[in-house]
Amino acid sequence: MKTRASLAMLALVSVGAPILSTAGDLSPQDFAYAIPITTSTPSPAYRIRIPLDIYRSVAHEDLRDIRVFNARGEAVPYELQDAPPKPLSPSPGSSLPIFPLRADARLKLDGLQISVQSQGAAVNVQADPRSPEPAPITSYVVDARDLALPLSALQLNWPNGAADFSGSLRIESSDDLAVWQLVKTDSPVLNLRADAAQLVQSRVQFPSTKAKFWRLTWVGKPAPFALSSVTADPAVGPPEAERLSLTVPASSLSEKGREFSFDLGARLPVSQVNIELPEPNSVARLQILSRAHSTDSWRQVTEANFFRVQSGGSERHSAPIAIAPNFDRYWLARVKFPASPMGEGTPKLQASWIAQELIFLARGSGPFVLAYGNGSAVAASTELSPFLKGVSVQRAELGTPRSAGGPARLQPGPRVVPWKMLILWSTLGLGMALLGWMAYRLSRELSHAPAPKP
Repeated sequence: MKTRASLAMLALVSVGAPILSTAGDLSPQDFAYAIPITTSTPSPAYRIRIPLDIYRSVAHEDLRDIRVFNARGEAVPYELQDAPPKPLSPSPGSSLPIFPLRADARLKLDGLQISVQSQGAAVNVQADPRSPEPAPITSYVVDARDLALPLSALQLNWPNGAADFSGSLRIESSDDLAVWQLVKTDSPVLNLRADAAQLVQSRVQFPSTKAKFWRLTWVGKPAPFALSSVTADPAVGPPEAERLSLTVPASSLSEKGREFSFDLGARLPVSQVNIELPEPNSVARLQILSRAHSTDSWRQVTEANFFRVQSGGSERHSAPIAIAPNFDRYWLARVKFPASPMGEGTPKLQASWIAQELIFLARGSGPFVLAYGNGSAVAASTELSPFLKGVSVQRAELGTPRSAGGPARLQPGPRVVPWKMLILWSTLGLGMALLGWMAYRLSRELSHAPAPKP
């Protein structure tokens, strides 16, 4: 009886296995569009930057309807993630004007010759032709008014062949040359030589500080040489996420010119917005609203002052405003106060978002293809990061988009009865019922069996 039950269960599972294996299988033709992927270097995994065209052509704003297929038409594992932040590279330092300050020196009277001629009432003062030695330079004032960024270091430069020296500098900052703030008490400066070896410490570092003026004062004995120049090292902030942006002009405006609507043409993960005013030397307080569909009601996103001011040959603009991630396609700028002097013309909306990447495993042979645009697709992104530690993930490039299954794939498929799944679960249910009936028959047979004779 047990053997018959096991055979029956194995038969049921073998019937259901093909149904399970084919459930949810997709091919590139099940998506509206496809882009060939170019991989120049062999690698177990590749990364792709998601371009704007894909956002415009997918059916779901969370990009659930994208897949990567190999040459056999099989979907390979992939993960969607934000592009890693890039560390900021320090910009080349600029040379700053410096002004040396010398120690106080008293005028020597020795050597002065004074002759008075009484008849002409003339006084003749003659000094010794030997000029006195100049006082040593004890400190420098550095002019940093042209710098907009804070500084984290100053690079000191002195002539080649300068005398050996070992000392330190006190660093102070000021914005008015009257009140000075101590930045660092003791920063070592070295210029030493021994045979062919040389030890030079000419870069003084300090906490990131923004100031118009800097004062460098020798602590103790001043250096036997004069600084030829001082170069600024701007402070480098933390790595910033790489962003993509899209700027669109106003698509329509209200009759009174107080509301401007914008269409991004896609549902993007916008996290920063800005308004470019039409005329220089303008300022306006605007209310920014958005909605997902053209028939939805507007909802407020933020409110702020936006400006555009011309100064000489350059312009200053209002900075982008950070907002919570917003996938809405339609946006509206509403003038908060009617008297806001925005100027003639129409503004532009700048929307930016953190760049996204797709990482996929190169299972099977290439060429690989990225397919996207399926109204019925479900999320299939897999977390690959734990498995890619220590693995070199190479950059792959996207080719020219082409049509795959056509735009009709963007529409949700008709609601159909999942017959395969119904058959599978019905078959499994019948199998469980059969096992229960067999167990019941076996227990009845065992209960009615005659007791063994002693």
